[in-house]
Amino acid sequence: MSAEAAEPRLMAALGNTVLTMTDIGPKHTQVSVNDKPVFEDKESDMLSFVGAYSLKDRWIALFQADTGTKDCPTRFRILEVGGPQPSVSYPFGSCSDAAQVTIDNDVLTVSMPQPGGGGEAAWTYRNGKIGRTK
Repeated sequence: MSAEAAEPRLMAALGNTVLTMTDIGPKHTQVSVNDKPVFEDKESDMLSFVGAYSLKDRWIALFQADTGTKDCPTRFRILEVGGPQPSVSYPFGSCSDAAQVTIDNDVLTVSMPQPGGGGEAAWTYRNGKIGRTK
């Protein structure tokens, strides 16, 4: 089945941009911006849209990838739209699905517990780059 034949699982307007998430097949989800594919997840059992956040002149969409593995069941990705090109972060996270999002000025932070009661981990997205901050 091609992406054109599959019905989108999610369509969301982020400013003047339309985000679409389509399940192509088992373990194959395509994310498109204005009908142009920007990334495909071919590893996760399920890719979910967590939320959209406005940062000044652009939008940030947060996705959760449920991997189905015991050692690290959940990872996250950020998709930024509103710049010259949509950009997608590499997968990140402490393997926990309990993410908390905060925005301070033009910086988005995703925090979550570390496995085994090891405190909290945090990743900060700023100027198109994600980095571990805690």
